[in-house]
Amino acid sequence: MMPPFLLAIVLGVRAALGLLLPLPPGEAAVLTKTLAQTPVTGHLAHGGTFHGRLTVQTVTVETDGQLVAAGVLSGTATPAAGRTTKVLARPFAAPAAVLDLRGTCTTLVLELAPLIVAPLAQPLTLVSVVLTPPAAPKEERLLQRTLCTMARLQEDR
Repeated sequence: MMPPFLLAIVLGVRAALGLLLPLPPGEAAVLTKTLAQTPVTGHLAHGGTFHGRLTVQTVTVETDGQLVAAGVLSGTATPAAGRTTKVLARPFAAPAAVLDLRGTCTTLVLELAPLIVAPLAQPLTLVSVVLTPPAAPKEERLLQRTLCTMARLQEDR
């Protein structure tokens, strides 16, 4: 059995190499670990606020290099004019960008394009989600390191 430290290094290198190697035409790379129940806030297009939880289940690199995040969003929307609306867990998919703020992978920012959430009938723009890989739960660290690699690859474009 391989020691956990060595296994983590092997998996990290394998994930990074998988992102660096070009994909055959028509294929996309998919990252399928979960960033679970991340608190988020946002703004509604026609005025109002949103507070909720975001679970990112997959991050896909499309053939054109665009990242797409998919998962589940839930929370409460308060329109500028109207009643508070409970948003039950709903699937989403949206173009995404990952930024490495300090160039050290200690603080990553996940930005999603505006989402259309069924009960709101208007675009919802979430405030950028700040991820701190060193403080992440153990099961999320490899995913966040991989997102760091993606951020660096996006910066090189």
